[in-house]
Amino acid sequence: MTFNGLEISEVSVELGGKRVLQSINVSLEAGNVLAVLGPSGCGKSTLLKVIAGIVTPTDGQIFWNSADVLKTPVHKRGIGLMFQNNALFPHMSVHENIRFGLEMLSVPKDEANERTIALLELVDLKGYGNRAVDSLSGGESQRVALARVLAPEPKLVLLDEPFNSLDRALRRNLVDQVFEILRAKKITSIHVTHEGDEASLFSDSILIIEDGQIINKGTFAEIIDLPSNVVSAELLGLRTIWVPDAHFRDGNWIFSTPWGFKEHNGQKSERYQLLLRPHHIQLSNNGLEAIVTKTFHTTGQRYINCNIGNLNNLTVLVDDDISVGESIHLAVDLDSIEVLTA
Repeated sequence: MTFNGLEISEVSVELGGKRVLQSINVSLEAGNVLAVLGPSGCGKSTLLKVIAGIVTPTDGQIFWNSADVLKTPVHKRGIGLMFQNNALFPHMSVHENIRFGLEMLSVPKDEANERTIALLELVDLKGYGNRAVDSLSGGESQRVALARVLAPEPKLVLLDEPFNSLDRALRRNLVDQVFEILRAKKITSIHVTHEGDEASLFSDSILIIEDGQIINKGTFAEIIDLPSNVVSAELLGLRTIWVPDAHFRDGNWIFSTPWGFKEHNGQKSERYQLLLRPHHIQLSNNGLEAIVTKTFHTTGQRYINCNIGNLNNLTVLVDDDISVGESIHLAVDLDSIEVLTA
Protein backbone atom coordinates (compact mmCIF):
# COMPACT_ATOMS: atom_id res chain seq x y z
CA MET A 1 0.00 0.00 0.00
CA THR A 2 1.37 3.42 -0.99
CA PHE A 3 2.24 5.67 1.95
CA ASN A 4 1.02 9.22 1.42
CA GLY A 5 3.85 11.37 2.77
CA LEU A 6 7.55 11.29 3.61
CA GLU A 7 9.40 8.14 4.63
CA ILE A 8 13.02 8.20 5.82
CA SER A 9 14.55 4.75 6.18
CA GLU A 10 17.88 3.92 7.86
CA VAL A 11 19.52 7.19 6.80
CA SER A 12 23.09 7.65 8.03
CA VAL A 13 25.58 10.40 7.20
CA GLU A 14 29.34 10.42 7.63
CA LEU A 15 31.21 13.70 7.17
CA GLY A 16 34.97 14.01 7.57
CA GLY A 17 35.20 10.52 9.00
CA LYS A 18 32.58 11.27 11.69
CA ARG A 19 29.09 9.78 11.90
CA VAL A 20 26.76 12.77 11.96
CA LEU A 21 23.51 10.79 11.62
CA GLN A 22 22.97 7.15 12.51
CA SER A 23 20.07 4.99 11.24
CA ILE A 24 17.36 7.67 11.14
CA ASN A 25 13.84 6.34 10.54
CA VAL A 26 10.86 8.70 10.20
CA SER A 27 7.36 8.51 8.73
CA LEU A 28 5.50 11.80 8.23
CA GLU A 29 2.01 11.84 6.76
CA ALA A 30 1.27 14.40 4.05
CA GLY A 31 0.00 17.67 5.49
CA ASN A 32 1.46 17.07 8.94
CA VAL A 33 4.13 19.00 10.85
CA LEU A 34 7.17 17.31 12.39
CA ALA A 35 9.26 19.22 14.94
CA VAL A 36 12.92 18.20 15.30
CA LEU A 37 14.65 19.02 18.58
CA GLY A 38 18.12 18.33 19.90
CA PRO A 39 21.25 19.92 21.34
CA SER A 40 23.44 22.05 19.05
CA GLY A 41 25.50 19.91 16.69
CA CYS A 42 23.35 16.79 17.11
CA GLY A 43 22.56 16.45 13.39
CA LYS A 44 19.20 18.24 13.07
CA SER A 45 20.23 20.55 10.23
CA THR A 46 22.10 17.75 8.48
CA LEU A 47 18.87 15.76 8.30
CA LEU A 48 17.14 18.65 6.50
CA LYS A 49 20.09 19.01 4.12
CA VAL A 50 19.87 15.33 3.22
CA ILE A 51 16.17 15.64 2.40
CA ALA A 52 16.80 18.79 0.35
CA GLY A 53 19.70 17.25 -1.57
CA ILE A 54 22.43 19.48 -0.13
CA VAL A 55 24.12 16.54 1.64
CA THR A 56 24.30 13.00 0.26
CA PRO A 57 23.62 10.26 2.83
CA THR A 58 26.14 7.47 3.35
CA ASP A 59 23.32 4.94 3.72
CA GLY A 60 19.54 4.82 3.63
CA GLN A 61 16.57 5.78 1.52
CA ILE A 62 14.01 8.60 1.39
CA PHE A 63 10.61 8.30 -0.28
CA TRP A 64 7.81 10.72 -1.02
CA ASN A 65 4.54 8.95 -1.82
CA SER A 66 6.73 5.87 -2.41
CA ALA A 67 8.85 7.68 -5.06
CA ASP A 68 12.62 7.63 -4.42
CA VAL A 69 13.61 11.17 -3.41
CA LEU A 70 17.36 10.51 -3.58
CA LYS A 71 17.04 9.57 -7.26
CA THR A 72 15.06 12.72 -8.03
CA PRO A 73 17.03 15.81 -9.21
CA VAL A 74 17.17 18.44 -6.49
CA HIS A 75 15.25 21.05 -8.50
CA LYS A 76 12.42 18.57 -9.11
CA ARG A 77 11.92 17.47 -5.49
CA GLY A 78 9.30 20.14 -4.76
CA ILE A 79 10.95 21.17 -1.51
CA GLY A 80 11.01 24.67 -0.02
CA LEU A 81 13.70 25.79 2.44
CA MET A 82 13.61 28.46 5.14
CA PHE A 83 16.78 29.17 7.09
CA GLN A 84 17.72 31.59 9.88
CA ASN A 85 19.54 33.59 7.21
CA ASN A 86 16.66 34.34 4.85
CA ALA A 87 19.07 34.84 1.91
CA LEU A 88 16.92 37.43 0.15
CA PHE A 89 18.55 38.95 -2.92
CA PRO A 90 19.60 42.51 -1.94
CA HIS A 91 19.55 43.81 -5.52
CA MET A 92 15.92 42.77 -6.04
CA SER A 93 12.71 44.29 -4.73
CA VAL A 94 10.39 42.33 -2.46
CA HIS A 95 8.17 41.45 -5.44
CA GLU A 96 11.15 40.31 -7.52
CA ASN A 97 12.46 38.14 -4.69
CA ILE A 98 9.16 36.28 -4.40
CA ARG A 99 8.71 35.98 -8.17
CA PHE A 100 12.24 34.66 -8.72
CA GLY A 101 11.41 30.99 -8.11
CA LEU A 102 8.48 31.17 -10.50
CA GLU A 103 10.70 32.59 -13.22
CA MET A 104 13.11 29.68 -12.73
CA LEU A 105 10.14 27.35 -13.35
CA SER A 106 9.22 29.30 -16.53
CA VAL A 107 5.85 30.33 -15.14
CA PRO A 108 4.32 32.92 -17.53
CA LYS A 109 5.06 36.48 -16.39
CA ASP A 110 1.43 37.54 -15.85
CA GLU A 111 0.68 34.44 -13.80
CA ALA A 112 3.90 34.86 -11.79
CA ASN A 113 2.99 38.47 -10.98
CA GLU A 114 -0.55 37.50 -9.93
CA ARG A 115 0.73 34.72 -7.66
CA THR A 116 3.32 37.06 -6.14
CA ILE A 117 0.70 39.71 -5.34
CA ALA A 118 -1.55 37.05 -3.79
CA LEU A 119 1.33 35.75 -1.66
CA LEU A 120 2.18 39.24 -0.41
CA GLU A 121 -1.41 39.56 0.78
CA LEU A 122 -1.28 36.09 2.35
CA VAL A 123 1.74 37.02 4.50
CA ASP A 124 0.28 40.44 5.43
CA LEU A 125 2.67 42.44 3.24
CA LYS A 126 0.19 43.88 0.76
CA GLY A 127 1.71 46.95 -0.90
CA TYR A 128 5.29 45.98 -0.01
CA GLY A 129 6.18 44.73 -3.50
CA ASN A 130 8.34 47.69 -4.55
CA ARG A 131 10.22 47.90 -1.24
CA ALA A 132 13.96 47.25 -1.10
CA VAL A 133 14.69 44.23 1.08
CA ASP A 134 17.20 46.19 3.19
CA SER A 135 14.34 48.43 4.34
CA LEU A 136 12.49 45.52 5.96
CA SER A 137 12.42 44.56 9.63
CA GLY A 138 13.49 41.07 10.70
CA GLY A 139 9.92 39.82 10.86
CA GLU A 140 9.03 41.35 7.48
CA SER A 141 12.12 39.76 5.89
CA GLN A 142 11.11 36.32 7.15
CA ARG A 143 7.58 36.77 5.82
CA VAL A 144 9.03 37.64 2.41
CA ALA A 145 11.21 34.53 2.68
CA LEU A 146 8.10 32.46 3.46
CA ALA A 147 6.25 33.91 0.47
CA ARG A 148 9.23 33.09 -1.76
CA VAL A 149 9.26 29.51 -0.43
CA LEU A 150 5.52 29.12 -1.05
CA ALA A 151 5.55 30.63 -4.56
CA PRO A 152 6.54 27.41 -6.42
CA GLU A 153 3.84 25.52 -4.43
CA PRO A 154 6.16 23.02 -2.70
CA LYS A 155 4.85 19.74 -1.34
CA LEU A 156 7.32 19.84 1.55
CA VAL A 157 8.75 22.82 3.47
CA LEU A 158 11.88 22.51 5.62
CA LEU A 159 12.38 25.16 8.31
CA ASP A 160 15.83 25.32 9.90
CA GLU A 161 15.38 27.65 12.89
CA PRO A 162 14.26 30.56 10.68
CA PHE A 163 12.93 32.57 13.64
CA ASN A 164 15.97 32.30 15.91
CA SER A 165 17.21 35.88 15.50
CA LEU A 166 13.84 37.46 16.31
CA ASP A 167 12.79 38.73 19.74
CA ARG A 168 10.43 36.44 21.64
CA ALA A 169 7.16 38.34 21.12
CA LEU A 170 7.72 38.82 17.39
CA ARG A 171 8.91 35.23 17.05
CA ARG A 172 5.73 33.82 18.58
CA ASN A 173 3.47 35.93 16.38
CA LEU A 174 5.39 34.98 13.25
CA VAL A 175 5.47 31.28 14.15
CA ASP A 176 1.69 31.39 14.66
CA GLN A 177 1.25 32.96 11.24
CA VAL A 178 3.64 30.64 9.40
CA PHE A 179 2.08 27.44 10.68
CA GLU A 180 -1.44 28.73 10.15
CA ILE A 181 -0.54 29.28 6.49
CA LEU A 182 1.22 25.92 6.11
CA ARG A 183 -1.74 24.06 7.61
CA ALA A 184 -4.28 26.01 5.55
CA LYS A 185 -2.38 25.01 2.41
CA LYS A 186 -1.96 21.42 3.72
CA ILE A 187 1.80 21.60 3.18
CA THR A 188 3.90 18.96 4.91
CA SER A 189 6.67 20.56 6.95
CA ILE A 190 9.66 19.74 9.14
CA HIS A 191 10.63 22.38 11.68
CA VAL A 192 14.04 22.30 13.36
CA THR A 193 13.92 24.31 16.57
CA HIS A 194 15.44 24.72 20.02
CA GLU A 195 12.08 25.85 21.40
CA GLY A 196 10.08 23.14 23.16
CA ASP A 197 7.02 25.42 23.25
CA GLU A 198 6.98 25.66 19.46
CA ALA A 199 7.37 21.91 19.12
CA SER A 200 4.49 21.17 21.48
CA LEU A 201 2.10 23.80 20.10
CA PHE A 202 2.53 23.52 16.35
CA SER A 203 3.63 19.97 15.54
CA ASP A 204 1.72 16.75 15.02
CA SER A 205 4.76 14.74 16.07
CA ILE A 206 8.19 15.36 17.56
CA LEU A 207 11.61 13.87 16.84
CA ILE A 208 14.42 14.31 19.37
CA ILE A 209 18.00 13.70 18.22
CA GLU A 210 21.11 13.40 20.38
CA ASP A 211 24.58 12.60 19.00
CA GLY A 212 23.11 11.82 15.57
CA GLN A 213 20.62 9.25 16.84
CA ILE A 214 16.90 9.39 17.55
CA ILE A 215 16.32 9.17 21.30
CA ASN A 216 12.57 9.95 21.27
CA LYS A 217 9.82 10.23 18.71
CA GLY A 218 6.07 10.47 18.98
CA THR A 219 3.39 12.97 19.87
CA PHE A 220 3.97 15.49 22.63
CA ALA A 221 1.65 13.48 24.90
CA GLU A 222 3.59 10.27 24.23
CA ILE A 223 6.98 11.84 24.92
CA ILE A 224 5.85 13.68 28.03
CA ASP A 225 4.53 10.36 29.34
CA LEU A 226 7.86 8.59 28.84
CA PRO A 227 10.86 10.76 27.86
CA SER A 228 13.93 8.67 27.12
CA ASN A 229 16.16 10.74 29.38
CA VAL A 230 16.63 14.10 31.08
CA VAL A 231 17.74 15.68 27.77
CA SER A 232 14.43 14.80 26.07
CA ALA A 233 12.35 16.27 28.87
CA GLU A 234 14.39 19.46 29.20
CA LEU A 235 14.35 20.13 25.44
CA LEU A 236 10.56 20.22 25.65
CA GLY A 237 10.71 22.54 28.65
CA LEU A 238 9.47 19.78 30.95
CA ARG A 239 10.55 18.30 34.24
CA THR A 240 9.12 14.78 34.42
CA ILE A 241 12.41 12.99 34.86
CA TRP A 242 15.35 13.91 37.07
CA VAL A 243 18.47 12.61 38.79
CA PRO A 244 17.67 12.49 42.52
CA ASP A 245 19.80 12.87 45.62
CA ALA A 246 20.45 9.29 46.72
CA HIS A 247 22.49 7.02 48.94
CA PHE A 248 23.06 3.25 48.99
CA ARG A 249 22.36 1.33 52.21
CA ASP A 250 21.96 -2.40 53.01
CA GLY A 251 21.59 -3.38 49.36
CA ASN A 252 19.02 -0.70 48.56
CA TRP A 253 19.10 2.72 46.97
CA ILE A 254 17.32 5.41 48.97
CA PHE A 255 16.09 8.25 46.75
CA SER A 256 15.07 11.61 48.17
CA THR A 257 11.91 13.23 46.76
CA PRO A 258 9.89 16.23 48.00
CA TRP A 259 7.26 13.75 49.27
CA GLY A 260 9.62 11.48 51.17
CA PHE A 261 12.10 8.69 50.54
CA LYS A 262 11.67 6.00 47.91
CA GLU A 263 13.56 2.72 48.18
CA HIS A 264 14.78 0.65 45.25
CA ASN A 265 16.60 -2.67 45.21
CA GLY A 266 19.44 -2.18 42.73
CA GLN A 267 23.14 -2.45 42.08
CA LYS A 268 25.45 -0.01 43.82
CA SER A 269 27.30 0.54 40.52
CA GLU A 270 24.12 1.60 38.68
CA ARG A 271 22.96 5.19 38.26
CA TYR A 272 19.27 6.01 38.32
CA GLN A 273 16.69 8.61 37.33
CA LEU A 274 13.19 9.13 38.69
CA LEU A 275 10.16 9.48 36.39
CA LEU A 276 6.97 11.14 37.60
CA ARG A 277 4.27 11.39 34.96
CA PRO A 278 2.29 14.66 35.00
CA HIS A 279 -1.07 12.92 35.53
CA HIS A 280 0.22 11.12 38.66
CA ILE A 281 0.50 14.41 40.57
CA GLN A 282 -2.65 15.54 42.37
CA LEU A 283 -3.78 18.95 43.55
CA SER A 284 -4.52 18.45 47.24
CA ASN A 285 -5.02 20.69 50.25
CA ASN A 286 -2.97 18.15 52.21
CA GLY A 287 -0.08 18.22 49.72
CA LEU A 288 3.20 20.08 49.70
CA GLU A 289 3.30 23.74 48.71
CA ALA A 290 4.51 24.50 45.19
CA ILE A 291 4.87 27.76 43.23
CA VAL A 292 3.71 27.86 39.60
CA THR A 293 6.46 29.03 37.22
CA LYS A 294 4.82 28.43 33.83
CA THR A 295 1.49 27.50 32.25
CA PHE A 296 0.98 26.05 28.79
CA HIS A 297 -1.64 24.30 26.69
CA THR A 298 -1.03 21.60 24.11
CA THR A 299 -2.79 18.56 22.63
CA GLY A 300 -6.02 19.86 24.16
CA GLN A 301 -4.64 19.64 27.70
CA ARG A 302 -3.45 22.14 30.28
CA TYR A 303 -0.05 21.84 31.98
CA ILE A 304 1.89 23.82 34.54
CA ASN A 305 5.51 23.82 35.65
CA CYS A 306 6.16 24.51 39.32
CA ASN A 307 8.89 24.59 41.94
CA ILE A 308 8.47 22.26 44.90
CA GLY A 309 11.17 21.68 47.49
CA ASN A 310 14.51 21.40 45.70
CA LEU A 311 12.82 20.25 42.47
CA ASN A 312 12.36 23.05 39.94
CA ASN A 313 9.93 23.22 37.00
CA LEU A 314 8.14 19.95 37.75
CA THR A 315 5.46 19.41 35.06
CA VAL A 316 1.89 18.77 36.23
CA LEU A 317 -1.31 18.03 34.27
CA VAL A 318 -4.16 20.16 35.64
CA ASP A 319 -7.87 20.74 34.97
CA ASP A 320 -8.19 24.23 36.42
CA ASP A 321 -6.94 27.63 35.30
CA ILE A 322 -3.86 28.34 37.40
CA SER A 323 -1.68 31.44 37.12
CA VAL A 324 2.08 31.90 37.20
CA GLY A 325 3.19 32.81 40.71
CA GLU A 326 0.21 31.09 42.32
CA SER A 327 0.78 28.88 45.37
CA ILE A 328 -0.74 25.39 45.10
CA HIS A 329 -0.42 22.11 47.01
CA LEU A 330 0.60 18.83 45.38
CA ALA A 331 0.34 15.24 46.57
CA VAL A 332 2.05 12.18 45.09
CA ASP A 333 1.83 8.46 45.83
CA LEU A 334 5.48 7.37 46.08
CA ASP A 335 4.57 4.12 44.29
CA SER A 336 3.76 6.17 41.16
CA ILE A 337 7.36 7.44 40.95
CA GLU A 338 9.23 5.11 38.61
CA VAL A 339 12.93 4.30 38.87
CA LEU A 340 14.80 4.21 35.55
CA THR A 341 18.39 3.25 34.81
CA ALA A 342 20.26 6.39 33.78
